Amino acid sequence: MSLPDDARCWVADSFPIAATGSGVLDGTTVALKDLFSIAGHVPSFGHPRWRETHPAATETAPVVARLLDAGASIRGLAKMDQLAYSLVGNVGEGEAPRNTLHPDRFTGGSSSGSAAAVAAGLADVGIGTDTAGSVRVPAASCGLFGLRPTHGLVDSTGVVPLARSFDVVGVLTRDPALLGKTMEVLAGPFGGPRTGGEVGVPADLPAGTAPEVAEAVRGTARALARVLGGTVVERSLAAFVNMEVADLFARLQSREIWAEHAGWLTENEGFLAGDVRTRVERARALSSSPEAEKAADARARERYRTEFTEAAGDSVTVMPVMSGPPPRRDATAGELTLFRSGAFGYNAPSSLTGVPEIVIPVLHTASRTRLGVGLLGGHHRDGELIEAARALCPGGRVLEV
Repeated sequence: MSLPDDARCWVADSFPIAATGSGVLDGTTVALKDLFSIAGHVPSFGHPRWRETHPAATETAPVVARLLDAGASIRGLAKMDQLAYSLVGNVGEGEAPRNTLHPDRFTGGSSSGSAAAVAAGLADVGIGTDTAGSVRVPAASCGLFGLRPTHGLVDSTGVVPLARSFDVVGVLTRDPALLGKTMEVLAGPFGGPRTGGEVGVPADLPAGTAPEVAEAVRGTARALARVLGGTVVERSLAAFVNMEVADLFARLQSREIWAEHAGWLTENEGFLAGDVRTRVERARALSSSPEAEKAADARARERYRTEFTEAAGDSVTVMPVMSGPPPRRDATAGELTLFRSGAFGYNAPSSLTGVPEIVIPVLHTASRTRLGVGLLGGHHRDGELIEAARALCPGGRVLEV
C-alpha cells in the first residue's frame, strides 16, 4: 500500500526498487538522494537541466547494490538542492520538501528529500551525501539521527561528486540502532562502544549562537560523560569555528567544484537558482586565484587538520550543528544567507579534517526547543559515535537536557 506523500520529498520520475537479497536490512525502506547511479536512470543532481544533459547510468552504485543485497528496498528517489550546493533545502526541483517536525520551516539541505521522507515516516533510512553539512544540517533540522562518516569510509563510486576531497555518503534515520546496521552494510563491522575518557565541549562558541543551543551542547556533554563514565573537559575551539575557517573551507570547496563541473556550469549557469549561481560565480573567480594563494589555502587546510586533532585529543567533542532552528519557509534572502554561513562554520571541523560526526536529536527542556547536537570523534571511530548515540537515545528517543 502506498503511503501519503505529505513531505513532497520525491523527484518527479521517482520509482521504487525491490530488494535483491536478504539480510540485516530485510523489510527496511530507503529514501535515496537522487545523485546515485542506478542502471538505466539519469539522476537529477537537483535540477531538471542536469537530467536533460546527461545520459542514463550504465551501472548501479555499490552503495545502492549493498543496500538491496542486504534486504532493503528503495522507497523512492529523493529531492535534493541544486548540485548539492546548499544547506537550506529550498532550491531543488518543484516544491521544497516539507519538514514534519517544523512545518513552517525548511528541512535543511542538500539531502532535503531524504530527510523529509524519513522524518515523515515514508522511509526508514535516508541515504544522502555530506560535503559541508548536507546530512548533518537536515538531521538537526528534522529531528533525526544523521552520520557523516570518516571521509572515504563508504564507497562513493557512482555518486555524482560536488567536491571530492570533502564529499561523503551519509545516513539518516529515526533510530540509531538502524543507523548502525545500515553503516555496517555500507562499510563493514565496527568495534565496540567507547568507555571512559574525556568529553570535550567548547568553552567559547561564535557570537550568534542561541543560548538554548549552547545549553543543549553542554547538557549533551554532561549526559554523554555519564553514560561513558568519563569527564567533561572545556576546550577553546574559537580557532576552529569562526568565519575565517568557514571562508577557507568555502574557497577550497569552490575550486574543487569548478574543477569538477566547469564545462557544464559554463553552459548551464543561467538555469540555476540565484543564490546557487552566485556561489558558482565565486567558484569561477576563485579557480583563477594565483597559484601562491591556492598553495597557501592548501597549507592552511593541513595545518587546521593537525591543530584540530591535537586540540580534540582522544575525546568525543560535542558541537552545535546550527545556531538555532532551521530557517522559516518565508525567510528573506538575507536570513537564508546568514543561516547558511553560520551552519557552514559549525560543520567545518568534520568537513575539513575528515573525522566522523553524528547528529542526535535533543530537547532543550527549559525552552521546549528541539535541536540537533553533533558528536565528533577521531578518524575511523564511527562505531564509537553510533554506540554513544544508542546509549544517549535508546530506541530512538530524544535526549532531554
